[in-house]
Order: sequence, then structure tokens, then C-alpha cells
Amino acid sequence: MNNENKQQEKKETRNSAPQTKSFWGKRWTFPVIYLAASVLIVGLMYAKSQDAAPYEIEKQNTGEQAGPVLPSDKAATPANSVPSFVWPVGDGGEDAALSLDFFKDAGSVEENAMAVVSYESTFTPHEGVDIGLKSDAPFTVVAAAMGTVKAVKEDPLMGYTVEIEHGNGYSTYYASLSKVEVKAGTKVISGQPIAKSGNNRFEKEEKNHLHFELRKDGVAIDPNGTLPKKPSAYETSKKNGATTPNSGTAPAEKADEKKDAAKTEEPKDAQKTDADTKPAGEKQDASKSDADKAAE
Repeated sequence: MNNENKQQEKKETRNSAPQTKSFWGKRWTFPVIYLAASVLIVGLMYAKSQDAAPYEIEKQNTGEQAGPVLPSDKAATPANSVPSFVWPVGDGGEDAALSLDFFKDAGSVEENAMAVVSYESTFTPHEGVDIGLKSDAPFTVVAAAMGTVKAVKEDPLMGYTVEIEHGNGYSTYYASLSKVEVKAGTKVISGQPIAKSGNNRFEKEEKNHLHFELRKDGVAIDPNGTLPKKPSAYETSKKNGATTPNSGTAPAEKADEKKDAAKTEEPKDAQKTDADTKPAGEKQDASKSDADKAAE
């Protein structure tokens, strides 16, 4: 039985050997193998490139945020830039004008006469601008720029006050207020109502108004050079024909007024005629001679 199996295996081996030799002996065998290998290699390389591409894209997009890109605080307020300011006047203050201007060191005598405050016989240079209506009616006070409320106080001389920080060393100060609507830490936008105009003891002659200061690094600067153009107190007073919007005129101005008054009084005596200085008898003779001349 074992012998028969061995013989059968030998026959199968003999039959398969010629078939194997005949396959490798054909001329197209190796080209087909090379072609199949090339196709396989190209396919593997393509598949690898497709797998790598998404990774590169994902790597490049790392850290990007989906949706609209919002500007950061640093981008919104570049270093050393000036915030965009508006005049702090809202509803009811469309006709408001400067009643007391900022005291300029290089300003003229006429301009600075409109920029001093008289309080208890003392004249103080004005470090801001006062804004009010001719009717003395209250109006809405708004934030001059976007920022954060630093402090809300009640000052014995300036009344209710609000200070807002705007970044890069800029801040605004609002005084002579009533009905304050914000508190320390409140974030405000430009033009947002913060209070109503009111009165204060230090500038009581201004009646109902807003006292506004623009500060850089804590020092008051002229808001007329930063905010949009608005008539100064001097221009407003000239237009209205007034000499000053504040009854507290500077001492130098008062001295000039006295000199002018003295000059206007001098011509009164000079206007007397010679006839007024003559005795009564001579006046009558003079009148008669004039009548005789008229008759002739």
C-alpha cells in the first residue's frame, strides 16, 4: 500500500514539473510580472500621497478658529494710537455750545478771558470745557469713546463725576452731572448715555452744564485738538454779541474795562461850547447880534 502511494506521488511530481517549466519558459512571463509590479508600486505611492495630504492640511490649519474672525483688543487699539472721540452730548443737547473753554498757555488775552473760573475771589485756569444750552435745560451726557468706567464720585465742588479710561493713557472726566447711570467697572461704548447734565458749586455761574476734560497720562489736554470741530467759547460769545460767558472776568480784563470807561467819560467836558462858559449878559448880547444878522 505504501509503495503504491509513493509511486502515485512520483507520477504527480513528474506531471507538475513540466507545467512549471513551461510557465517560466514563456516569453511574456517576465514582462507581465514587471508590469504588475509597476502597477502595484504606483498604486502604493498614490495611496501614500493621499494619506499624507490631509495631515498636512490639518497641520496648517491648527489653531485657526471657525466662523468670523473677531478683532482682538490689541488689534482694535494699536499702541500709541488715539481713540476715536465724539463730543459727549446726547439727546436734548443738539444746540449745546461751549460756554467756557480750555485755558491755553499760548492763547490770546481774549481767548483766555473765556477760560478762567471765578470762585471765592480767585481766578483759576479752566482745565476742560463747559458745554451747555442757552436755555439752561438739562441734556443727556454720553461717553466720548469706548472704555471702562474707572470711578463714579460725588465731589463737594464739582458735583457728581464720572471718569472713563480708554486705553493708551487716554481718559475722560465728566463733572457737574445728575442722574448718573453707570458705576465703576461698567464697560461703555462711544455715544452711550452715562448721565444728565447738572450744576456744581465751583462753576455755579454756568448754571446747568457739563464740565468735560480729556486727559493723557493723567494730565488735562485741550479737547478741541482731538475731538471734532466745535465752536469755542470765544467764537460763541462773539457771535452772540456777549463780552464773556462767565461773570468771572479776569482781573486784567476788568482793569482794561475801567480804562475804557474813563476814556468815554472824558469827552463830556470837552463837548461844552464857548457860549456855555460865557456870563449870562454876554450870552444875551451874542444872541441879539445873531438875530440882527439874521434880519439883515
